[in-house]
Amino acid sequence: MAVYTDITDNDLQQFLARYDLGALHAFSPVTAGINNTNYLLETETGRYILTLVEDFSPGREALPYITAFTDRLRTAGLPCPEVISDTDGNRISQLAGKPALILSFLEGTEPKPVCAAHCRALGETLAKMHRAGEHFALTRPNPWSVPALLKKRGFYLDCAEKFEKNLSAELAPQFDFLEQNWPEHELPEGNIHADLFPDNTLFDGETLTGVIDFYLSGYDILAYDLAICVNAWCFDASGRPDVEKCAALLGSYHAAYPLDKQALDALPVLHRGAALRFLLSRLAEYFDRPDGALVTPHDPREYLEKLRWHSTNDIRDLTGELP
Repeated sequence: MAVYTDITDNDLQQFLARYDLGALHAFSPVTAGINNTNYLLETETGRYILTLVEDFSPGREALPYITAFTDRLRTAGLPCPEVISDTDGNRISQLAGKPALILSFLEGTEPKPVCAAHCRALGETLAKMHRAGEHFALTRPNPWSVPALLKKRGFYLDCAEKFEKNLSAELAPQFDFLEQNWPEHELPEGNIHADLFPDNTLFDGETLTGVIDFYLSGYDILAYDLAICVNAWCFDASGRPDVEKCAALLGSYHAAYPLDKQALDALPVLHRGAALRFLLSRLAEYFDRPDGALVTPHDPREYLEKLRWHSTNDIRDLTGELP
C-alpha cells in the first residue's frame, strides 16, 4: 500500500454517499506498500480500506479478475477481504479520476519478526489458496512472470548499471541461465497471489487472519508462488536463509498440497527466478517514483543477495527430503 493520490474530505463524502456505510468519522493515508493509493476509513458501520488503483498499477486493467478471484478464495473459507458494493451493486467505482474499491477491514497485524510458526501457517494457507483456485473460470497472465521479464532484458540491465557499476555484467548470466532453464508450461499451473510477502498478511499471534493485496495475482506456475514466499519469509535482508523457517513453510505446503517430483526438482531454478523477479522490479521502481508520493521504495540489494545465494546453493539442502 502507498499514497500517490490525495483526496479531500468533500470528495470522499460525495463518494461514500453511494455506499451504505454510515457517516464518515475519519480517514487517514496508509503509506506501506508500493503500487496503489490506500486510505483507512472509519465510518459509522466500522473500518474499511479505500484503494485507488493508480495508472501505473499492474492491477488496473484486471480489476474484474482480481475481485472475482478474491471472492473465490473468500467463498472457500480463506481470510481475504470482501469488496464492498455500492447501493447500485457496483464494486468498482471512480474517485479522483481513478478506479476505486472499498474493502472490508481485516483484523490483525503484519508478523514482525517472522517466526517458523508464521511460516508454517503461511504454507498451509498458500496450499489452500492454490487448491481453491483450481478450475476458476477467469484467468490473467501473470504480469510479472519470469518469461515476461526476460523479454525486457535490455531495460533491466540498464537499470542495474545505473544502480551499481558492473551490476549488469553480473546479472547478464542470470538472464542466460533462466532463458535456458525456466520450466515454462512444464509444471502444474494455476491462479497465484504472486506477491505474498509478510506485509500482505495479517496475524493474531501465530494465527493467520488475513491475506490481502491481490493486484499482482495471475496465472503461473504454482510452485513459483511458493518460491516467492520462501524467499520473502525465510531469508533475512542480507540473503541468508533460516533453515527452520524454510522447512516449516515448504513442509507445511507440501503436506497440504503435495509437489510432484518434477516440481520438487525445479525448486532451485524457481527460487532463483523468483529472486531475480523481485530484484528487477525493485531496480525499476528505484528509478521511477512520482515526485511527492508518500511511498518508501524497497532496497534492491536484499534480492541481489538472495539471488547470489540461490546461484550457488540448493534450497532443497535446507529442508531434507520432503515426504
